[in-house]
Amino acid sequence: MLDELDDTTAAEIGHALMRWLVDDDPAGLARFVPDLDPGVVDDARAARIGNVLVDLLKHLNVA
Repeated sequence: MLDELDDTTAAEIGHALMRWLVDDDPAGLARFVPDLDPGVVDDARAARIGNVLVDLLKHLNVA
C-alpha cells in the first residue's frame, strides 16, 4: 500500500466512494443521508475523504 497518497489519487478514491455509496448503496446508507449528492463534492473534499478512508484501512490492518 502507498505510504502517502497524492491529492489526485486521494480525490479519485473519495469520488469513487461517494458514487458507490449513492449509486450502489450496498449497506442501505442512503436513507441516513437522503440529500447526499456526489456531484457536489469538490476535489478537495473528495481528497480528504480518500485520505481518511485509506488511513482507516491502514489502522484496521486491512490495507
